[in-house]
Amino acid sequence: MVNPLLSYLEADDAVLDVRWQRLQDWLAERFGKEPGLEGALFLIGIQSHGHGFEPDLDREAKQSLIMEGTYCAFETLGVYARVGLEEDGHWIWERLIDHPPNLPVEAQEKLLRTAILRFFDTLPEASDAHEA
Repeated sequence: MVNPLLSYLEADDAVLDVRWQRLQDWLAERFGKEPGLEGALFLIGIQSHGHGFEPDLDREAKQSLIMEGTYCAFETLGVYARVGLEEDGHWIWERLIDHPPNLPVEAQEKLLRTAILRFFDTLPEASDAHEA
């Protein structure tokens, strides 16, 4: 069986690069700097928790939000699904699709950027900021 994530790797790199830069520009305009991959995942994690930004988070809390953002982004590609909430308010995630094995770093980054773009497509205030 062919992994459905492989179809995202066939997307035109130039189109993805343009959409990614538009998103980065939009985020920089809103937050004062381009966030890059980790910053975008951090913002998605904050959005998922619905608490807003907390300036004095420790490293562990920031890493947790980045992981939450990763799950949320990959949810848009059908990789993960939310299956419940823990007592502390963190989502419980179930993996639905395994990542293709032995993907080069560039391909992994392309999947992650695609997932982040798809996440921001779901936000009305952001969706037209990075469409090609």
